[in-house]
Amino acid sequence: MGPKTDCAIARVDAADQPEALGLLLTGRPVAGGPAVDHFLRHADTHKLQLDQLWLATVNRQPAAAALVVPNPGRTGMLFVSPLLSPALVGPTAALVKAAAASQDPAKVRLLQALLEPSQTVAADALAAAGFRELAHLLYMQRRGARNPQPLQLPDGLEAVHYSPEHRALFERAIQLSYEQTLDCPGLVGLRDMADIIAGHMGTGQFDPQLWYALHCGEEPVGVMLLSAVPQQRALELVYLGLGPAWRGRGIARRLLEHGLGVVKQASAGTMILAVDESNTPAFQLYRSAEFVTYSRKLAMIFVLG
Repeated sequence: MGPKTDCAIARVDAADQPEALGLLLTGRPVAGGPAVDHFLRHADTHKLQLDQLWLATVNRQPAAAALVVPNPGRTGMLFVSPLLSPALVGPTAALVKAAAASQDPAKVRLLQALLEPSQTVAADALAAAGFRELAHLLYMQRRGARNPQPLQLPDGLEAVHYSPEHRALFERAIQLSYEQTLDCPGLVGLRDMADIIAGHMGTGQFDPQLWYALHCGEEPVGVMLLSAVPQQRALELVYLGLGPAWRGRGIARRLLEHGLGVVKQASAGTMILAVDESNTPAFQLYRSAEFVTYSRKLAMIFVLG
């Protein structure tokens, strides 16, 4: 028999945060350093909560760290420290389970994690903790259009910007776009519409003039939701979706072309987006619009409660 392994899980108090953050960001439990200092400045600027920082120790030595950052829409983003050895799968799974169990489902309903394709050990640890794969995401970008164009829609279709009076239309159009969707279908039914709207509004800087809902008379058609990301001088395509009856008519392309023109008007340089690699029609649309892939991530989720 091998030596007994003593694994302990605990939430990190304020005094020990720098060392735990060092482990989370670099894989080494060392307080300070450029990565930790940069993260602390980022957390202070964006008012990120660090009270959900957790640490696993094995035989009293720091082994793995995890951080849950609550987001609007009752979601939380989970970050885990670099895992270089399969021996850390067990302690990290126990750590993630403890962090997830500590969340209040009234405040965090859905935990998400984004991993690099090379983080196979971390993916194994999250799977052991109850996470499941949602999608392989492609992150794409391109510069905005030089000559902005007005939004031109087929006869009978109209677009409105977001307002409280139009919220019901946005909700109906988003819900309609989920039917037979290829865009992260594993999310469908996991969140109520209030959380979905809040989550989209919490991405970047919400501007109601950058949200579009299409309708044909009283019938919802689809939406395009854009958001400014000033720190990247970018405009993010947060969501683009149409109802099944309206797909394949070139409407998404018209919306995208208009959005690329809005990039310049929003004092941004590029448009960025994330697309489910399995969503072939959307990926082909973006590639034909000269978007290029600059990153890939594995998205994993865990539903609380």
